Amino acid sequence: MKHLDERVSDLVDDRLDHDERDRALVHLTECAQCRNAVEDERHAKNALRSLPDVAPSATLVQNLLALAEPGDPLPPEAPGSAPAPVADWRTRESHPPSRPGGRRLPRRVRTMRVAAVGMCTSGAMLILLAALGSPSTTSDPSPTPAGIVPPVEEFTLEHARSTGALPFVEPASLLVRQAGSLGGGW
Repeated sequence: MKHLDERVSDLVDDRLDHDERDRALVHLTECAQCRNAVEDERHAKNALRSLPDVAPSATLVQNLLALAEPGDPLPPEAPGSAPAPVADWRTRESHPPSRPGGRRLPRRVRTMRVAAVGMCTSGAMLILLAALGSPSTTSDPSPTPAGIVPPVEEFTLEHARSTGALPFVEPASLLVRQAGSLGGGW
């Protein structure tokens, strides 16, 4: 097993599952470095527990309350009143039901619904893309554009004038003598 590293605090705070905790404890029997780290973590935790509670100063509370809203700061609380909750957190079971019958659908059914909606959306997008990419079926077909033929002879002549050599000479034409080159033929 590797060293405990980040799991030292999890071991001290008892946040590891059973198997992982057992592996960590076995590792501690063999590794002095991790044993020292766990002891230091336990010592720090005990030292923090022994500290007295510190109440924030009234000035600090007022300054923090002033940051709560973009406008004027919140009014100070009356003495003896309970503080307002910071957020309205609810457990998973306390969420309002999403169906009129009062029961939520099981997770598997909700997952299947999401998957079905995703597949339908993907199918609709594929049909839309296929319709956009298909050729039009109008009764007046557009004429086929004429083929583009470059003026090769003009380019060949221009090249021959500027360089003094013919660019597209076949090798076989150099080996066969033409009839008019030696005067009378062969």
